Amino acid sequence: MRGSVLDVGGKRENKRGSFTPPEKSARNWWYVNLDLTTNPNIFADVATLPLKSESLDVTICTEVLEHLENPAACASEIYRILRKDGIGFFSVPFMYPVHADPYDYQRFTADGLRHLLSSFSSVTIYPMGGYLGTLAMLMEIGLPGISGMQISRKVLRRSLAWIAKQLYQADIKLIDSQPLQWSKFTSGYFARVVK
Repeated sequence: MRGSVLDVGGKRENKRGSFTPPEKSARNWWYVNLDLTTNPNIFADVATLPLKSESLDVTICTEVLEHLENPAACASEIYRILRKDGIGFFSVPFMYPVHADPYDYQRFTADGLRHLLSSFSSVTIYPMGGYLGTLAMLMEIGLPGISGMQISRKVLRRSLAWIAKQLYQADIKLIDSQPLQWSKFTSGYFARVVK
């Protein structure tokens, strides 16, 4: 990425996980957020970005749309600020627990996401995992709430964690050859758009 990148709703600080974005490979990499604890470069609502039209090459909007009352306003702003042929990346959860940040308003199907992003000249949507991966994710997320029955809690948690890992690995191998009914399950969607 050699151009200007905007991470819409991204966190410069206080991030979850260990992913480090390739900020040094971009000309500019900015974060926009309303949460000051994330130390954004731009303090603004993603529905009204204080940026010039057609001023950015790339936008990233990961796990944000479900937290917005009006995700269409955000998608519209991203379209506005991208240059012609600019690229945008979106991700949204689907079969995933409600998680307030501070609110969680909706989930998108592939069709719903495609409709939301229909102003772009190209929209490609990919499922983030299939049936086995979704099952593994639900098992893994539910692990902290397990209380031991006849076997110890620790043994039960380790056993389920091992099963979840096997399911994730099987899901990766089967993602392109899953039975049709399995393809209807996913933990979320990833979209790549071009203006």
